Amino acid sequence: MKNLKHSKYKNTAILFEILVRKLTSESLTTDKSLTINIIKKYFGKNTELSKELQLYNSLIKEQLKSEATVLDFIRTCKSAHNHLNKSVLKRQRYNLVKEISENFNFTKISKIRINNYKTLASIYKIFEYNDVDNPKQLLECKTEIIGHILIHTEKKPQLDTIIEAYKSQSTDTRLLSYKLLIDKFNEKYSGLNESQKNLLNQYITHVNDTEQLKQYFSKVIPSIKKELKEQVSLVTDKATKIKINGLSKMLCNVETIQVVKESHVLSLLRYYDLITELKKVNK
Repeated sequence: MKNLKHSKYKNTAILFEILVRKLTSESLTTDKSLTINIIKKYFGKNTELSKELQLYNSLIKEQLKSEATVLDFIRTCKSAHNHLNKSVLKRQRYNLVKEISENFNFTKISKIRINNYKTLASIYKIFEYNDVDNPKQLLECKTEIIGHILIHTEKKPQLDTIIEAYKSQSTDTRLLSYKLLIDKFNEKYSGLNESQKNLLNQYITHVNDTEQLKQYFSKVIPSIKKELKEQVSLVTDKATKIKINGLSKMLCNVETIQVVKESHVLSLLRYYDLITELKKVNK
């Protein structure tokens, strides 16, 4: 009996999620065209990868009321997947991974934590294997999918109609909407300096990877303290010196952080603002 293995390098939904996260991380940079072009090329209308992605999304987003209905739906999606052109699908997936690896650090960007990873892995096994390969493992995969859909049916609040409309649009339309959103974001935060942009970029990219963020914080916090020390040495007012030294001591200790939160990022953004103001005063 086969041991059913999952590969994130062959999981179309995970590859797409990696690209979307990469695009999100580029929200504070000027060149997002490469990532957008890769998404359009491989997930544009009528590619086999886009068809497979739709089947993944169907099993992730569908809301059904009974286990029997879910099982029937899984069988329907499996049957639809069997009708995909497997040789074309395999070639497109190979070329996608190759292009990602040539343009980005694949190992690095593939380390992001994906919330529904286990469900996506289960769907992959359902699509790639047949019941005779390993009935027990495939039953576990179906149980995972059933739990995912039924839990979302019972507990998931009604999604905003705008989000529903957005999800129903074609890939090209969604990319255009995303680009407009990013442009608005850049316009709103155009006043940020490079240090602040880098901080936000790291937070967006690794929002689900606390260890990666803690490593980044362990580098920037000493740098901020050093800059504050340099600037405070130029301040002549004693009261101001005491206040700034006090603020420097309040900088969070990375070792005590369990989960990097938005409040930590906001705090560092404010310290960068303080340094900028001190530089203006000390000119």
